[in-house]
Formats: sequence, C-alpha cells, structure tokens
Amino acid sequence: MHFQYWHEGLVFIGCFFVMVGLPCLLTAILGTKLIDSLGQWPSRSARLQIGICIQLLFVEIITFVMLATFYRVFSD
Repeated sequence: MHFQYWHEGLVFIGCFFVMVGLPCLLTAILGTKLIDSLGQWPSRSARLQIGICIQLLFVEIITFVMLATFYRVFSD
C-alpha cells in the first residue's frame, strides 16, 4: 500500500501548525510584555491591561479569519 497524497497532507499539517502555533506565539509574546510592563509600572495596571486586551482582540480576529479560510478551502 502506497500513500499518494504526501504533498496535500504536508500542506494540511503546515497550515494547521501555523493556525495553532501563530496565535499561541503571539499570545505568549503579549503575555510576557504585559507581565514585564506590570512589573515596571504597577500603578498603570488597568491601562496596560486594556492595551494588551485590544491587541489580543486583534489576534483573535486574525485567528478566526484563518480558521474560517481554512474551513472554506478544505471543506470543498
């Protein structure tokens, strides 16, 4: 038995890795940025949290668009 869809399988795995890995990486970067900022300026806690929250919102929107595109491409 020979598997003939290596290219398609690797593209699928690569796309899935980017869709899962990229948001995780961006969230980790924003989290460390927030922790570092809170350590330096604890009195600005609410302002820093709102700033990071807005950035996380953009990450979530980008992730949703990637997942919707992934579903649309591979559902046909």
